[in-house]
Amino acid sequence: MIDQEMTEAIAIEAHMKTLEYQYFVQRCATSLVIATLLLVLLASPTGIALSSDSITNEALNSQLHKFAGHGLIIVAVSQMIILFLGRKFHIANPSTQA
Repeated sequence: MIDQEMTEAIAIEAHMKTLEYQYFVQRCATSLVIATLLLVLLASPTGIALSSDSITNEALNSQLHKFAGHGLIIVAVSQMIILFLGRKFHIANPSTQA
């Protein structure tokens, strides 16, 4: 009887750690989506400004556009890793396993 209680306690503790991990992965994914949105909102106007004929602040626009582009690449790779880890350690809902 004591072994069964001990096993249940270990299982509950492992489940709680998994829930904390899943919460962390979900928050990271949300943060990365917001970062993607902000970088796209930065890249769009700078790209439009670079394509126009005016030369005003071309160097600044070019640097901001490069920053946004490189940032999007880094965020996209990070999103792939986070989404892979989220799927790999996803806790299945018992009611949907039927």
